[in-house]
Amino acid sequence: MVQKSVLSAFIHRLHRGACATLTLGAVSVGLLFVAPSAGAEDLTPLQKIQQRGILTVALYKNFAPFSDNGKGIDVDLAEALATKLGVKMSPMWFTADDSMSGDLRKMVWKGTPIGYGPADVMMHVPIDPQYTSKVDQAKIFAAYHRERFAVARRLDALPDLQDLAPFEKQSMGVEGESMGALVMLSADSGRYREKLRIFSSSGDAIKALKAGEVVAVMGQQGELENGVNGDTRFAIDLPPNQLLKMQQWRIGIAVKADSTDLTQALQVAMNELTADGTVKRIVESYGLKHREP
Repeated sequence: MVQKSVLSAFIHRLHRGACATLTLGAVSVGLLFVAPSAGAEDLTPLQKIQQRGILTVALYKNFAPFSDNGKGIDVDLAEALATKLGVKMSPMWFTADDSMSGDLRKMVWKGTPIGYGPADVMMHVPIDPQYTSKVDQAKIFAAYHRERFAVARRLDALPDLQDLAPFEKQSMGVEGESMGALVMLSADSGRYREKLRIFSSSGDAIKALKAGEVVAVMGQQGELENGVNGDTRFAIDLPPNQLLKMQQWRIGIAVKADSTDLTQALQVAMNELTADGTVKRIVESYGLKHREP
């Protein structure tokens, strides 16, 4: 994902309480019944979804293990949410914009200039109070995972990692225009630039790690966990950099701001999927440790 600043790095890639006591049935009562004569313009967002029997879900392309080649954590979770609403899930794949605001505009509240989108709901939206308080057109809610930055390293080449000093002489891989890249390019007056290798994606950086081309990769922990997939030749640690070590963010979903009944129904559905262990099972089936939001 393309990231423009320290804040947008965790806003972009790089997701409650009031709804927690509701039940899906309670939300549905009075919302889903539509008189036969009612026109489409009279239906609420949730009623429209129920009428057509499909929940359209915006999913990032090329974002393993969350959504890539038709599968991933977000894909499975979107299926589970649709099932809770009693409908089918229809994916709407898209490529990340330069900012989260651009993604929300395209896939949640406006659509693209050529008429693609918006979807009913968008997956994998970071929840940050400083950002969400400024978003008027979308409602961001229903956190289901917590993400953070980490470093995957080869144990044979780097038995421990106390600071960034080893990367003056040994190569680290990072995704281009990511927060990891920004930090490593500027840290300690650019001391690590010469050995830093920039890749088009975290997936490519992880491939280089496995091939022995770099000794470590800095990126989002979920991507690293999935890429390493329990291989005992590697270890995953929090970054030895205070700025990155402190950065953690919740991941949730987004709908159009005025989709009140859909927001309530999806929050209830997510609460139930969390309570019965479905969210944890889905996340951990892709080799990640589920971090509760």
